[in-house]
Amino acid sequence: MSQYDIYVFILCLLVFVMLAGLSSVMLTCIVKSSMRLIRLGADDEKIKGEYFKELKRKRCGKVIDYVVSTLLCAILIGFFGFSVFVNIRKDSYFENIPTLRVVNTASMATKHEKNTYLTANGLNDQFNAFDMILTYKLPPMDELELYQIVVYEVDGVLIVHRIVGIEEPNQAHPNERYFLCQGDAVEKPDRFPVRYEQMRAIYRGERVPFIGSFVSFMQSPAGWLCIILIVTALIATPILEKSLGKEKRFRLISMGIIPPDGIEDDDSPAIDFEMLERHRREAAAARARMRVIARKQRGRPARARQISRARAVERDARPRQTVKEMNDAQ
Repeated sequence: MSQYDIYVFILCLLVFVMLAGLSSVMLTCIVKSSMRLIRLGADDEKIKGEYFKELKRKRCGKVIDYVVSTLLCAILIGFFGFSVFVNIRKDSYFENIPTLRVVNTASMATKHEKNTYLTANGLNDQFNAFDMILTYKLPPMDELELYQIVVYEVDGVLIVHRIVGIEEPNQAHPNERYFLCQGDAVEKPDRFPVRYEQMRAIYRGERVPFIGSFVSFMQSPAGWLCIILIVTALIATPILEKSLGKEKRFRLISMGIIPPDGIEDDDSPAIDFEMLERHRREAAAARARMRVIARKQRGRPARARQISRARAVERDARPRQTVKEMNDAQ
């Protein structure tokens, strides 16, 4: 990883930690609020509806949901592992084993109108940006030919261009050939010739379109943090669902919809009767507090009406001046 990638990774990690902390606080508040509403009986109709809907579902439906979830997780993990494998193998080349590489530019996507040699020689092996190409071990320098596509490195950046000119050994470079490279979609060749020692691999026309964008994202720090977020969600969601499911089950038992021995569902966990009794006591205390608060709220308008009525009676009891008395006073 370069220094820039490390900086981006640290920045994304800090943002992820902040968002994870904020999300944890919000989820905790939401779960506690939901559990309080369940104990107070505010969601009784919803809980009953979900319970009867669950009874109608066949066991095969649960199996299908489990299989689909497992399959999606396996695809995600496999894709992440594949991107890591591509990143590790990008600088390893073998004789007949291809190395996968993601194209990051569109310099080979189309044929420029001034590059007539492409049409004249029937060169139709172009590829688009974010395609995944298969590259092979570079042949010896003497076997490289005109119009072959090679991967070479310039200032730490890998470029995939076509050889459009070969300068044979001369007095300036007696022991090596120089290669002039150019992108098919570019009007002019590269500024400097390429030496054989700069070359890393050769492209033989095999590619997989569109998949490179996903691989590039998975190789980036944002992709790694996305995987961490998904794994965290997969771990946290069953825990939260189990807590809410236990509260809902206690509420269903309190309403008498299911028996306390748990025989209605073979997959249900055993009931803790002490916890159930404590749950009932807490629910009863909470309902009592709500009734007291409701009486106070109903009492406030009544007292306000009494005060207003008393003030009105007091105003009516005051002696009123007639028009003649007012004129005499003036």
